[in-house]
Amino acid sequence: MGAPFSLMKTTSILVLALCAATVSSFCADTNSGPAAGSYQIRNRKYDALLRPENASNANGARIVLYPAEPWKCMTWKLQPAAGSAFHLQNYFTSKTFAVKSDDLQMAVVQVPFDRDTAKRPAWTITKLTDGFYRITDVKTGQALTGSKTAVTLAPWQEKPEQQWELMEIDPAKLTM
Repeated sequence: MGAPFSLMKTTSILVLALCAATVSSFCADTNSGPAAGSYQIRNRKYDALLRPENASNANGARIVLYPAEPWKCMTWKLQPAAGSAFHLQNYFTSKTFAVKSDDLQMAVVQVPFDRDTAKRPAWTITKLTDGFYRITDVKTGQALTGSKTAVTLAPWQEKPEQQWELMEIDPAKLTM
């Protein structure tokens, strides 16, 4: 039972490993989030894009919805964070957004994109069955929610104002 048995045992282990890898690739989550890259983020209900109010560079500027344009202020770079979360950085202001901590309305405002990744707001972006995305704040678990006046955080309720389309865009084609 020497060499042939050892070869058979090794071959069996390799075949099992190959089968396991094949099965796991078929079982992979097909409902995963987006890839890192450059996106405009459109609200399903209001058909408008996320951007800092008045394209302001100021810390504390509200994040609002605005009709679509190929502008840097409406484009966000998604960078991987811990786990399946992302850091979002605006192409125009180089800042990100977070919930305003002293606001009972849970307003989302522009904040600096900290050098320390642990201090940056992180967002989980989950693909829904209809192709839209739910965007939730990692810290609070609340969902990004659009309105006519401002973007806020609220508990997830599957409403159209909480659903977002991620439209990949080439940053070289942006204006302003």
